[in-house]
Amino acid sequence: MTSEIMFSKAGSLFLEEAPTLLPEQVKRFTMKSLRAKPVRSFDARRSLDRLRNHGGKTVMAVDIGGDKISASFFTVGDGTLRPSGNILTRNGDDGAGYLDTLHELRELARSRNLPVGISFAGPTSGTRIVAAPNLSLFMREFQDLYDGDFAYLFRAVELANDAEAGIMAGALEAVKRFPGTRDVVYVINGSGLGGAALVGNTLYAAEPGHIAVVGQLNSFSGFSQRKRCGLDGATHVCVEAVGASKAGVEDIWRQVTGEHLTGREIAARYAAGNELARALYHNSASITAHVVAGLASAFGLLSAPDQPVIVAHGGIFQAPGYGERVRANLAHPHAAPKMLFTKDFSSNTCLEGAAIAVAIKDA
Repeated sequence: MTSEIMFSKAGSLFLEEAPTLLPEQVKRFTMKSLRAKPVRSFDARRSLDRLRNHGGKTVMAVDIGGDKISASFFTVGDGTLRPSGNILTRNGDDGAGYLDTLHELRELARSRNLPVGISFAGPTSGTRIVAAPNLSLFMREFQDLYDGDFAYLFRAVELANDAEAGIMAGALEAVKRFPGTRDVVYVINGSGLGGAALVGNTLYAAEPGHIAVVGQLNSFSGFSQRKRCGLDGATHVCVEAVGASKAGVEDIWRQVTGEHLTGREIAARYAAGNELARALYHNSASITAHVVAGLASAFGLLSAPDQPVIVAHGGIFQAPGYGERVRANLAHPHAAPKMLFTKDFSSNTCLEGAAIAVAIKDA
């Protein structure tokens, strides 16, 4: 067992044992169950060189998330992409208002003749959306008008799943901090629970949030999540519906208490010593660790000579001690994993990854 820092009822820090991973949950992550597919070649070191050779290039990046849409300009400079002007950030329940926002961004991109990189919270293929489990309203509207294809909306566009976009930004940071980095496992916990893997120079998209959860990770003093997964008609309860910040923690809190609280508000209850909040966050951290281990196992990285760098993203990692607890769940007896938290080096890794994808496309 590994010791971990968490909050006490008084708000001070204390040590608490982190549980070990459950083999029966980890083995449920396979290439097939993850819907893993190679989506692009991505050489992080070469991408850094490309950016160094294309100073001054400006692109527009858009991050379409489960509860908000953000857009910004990025300009290449000093071998990296830097934000050069925030355009907008708007909230939208179930994607309400997203399409009108995209129409605004289309006109802006055309007026400045800029290529557009898009990060989307759901599986993608080429420039098309495949599914949108947490954005059903937007999905219906976008399918009706554009057949789910961003190429009908923007003249020059590069689309990536949010985890795919995030891992590109994360991989660039990983090679800066750990020059010998070869493989990267990326996990995102926010509205949903997603992930991706960079194995050598091949980037794989995956859907780890939709793996069936074992009963031991879905039990809260007599309550169990019953919400069906829904992806491709799946009827099981998935890890996302229990461990994701919005789809899991917020949803279970609402079902148990009748209160509609944000993750930030539930985290405050946790810091104050609320037992349900504590159980939800500890369990969520365990599920997130299982997602990381499951991805690494499916891609054969658990037994690799050099362990992959883990890059963790999402609002739930802002909760005090959450990231450290995930790390503790993953720690080997004599070594902690190489782990980066995007909150420490980026304000929006998915947005930056979308910018990277389009910036290096023709570089």
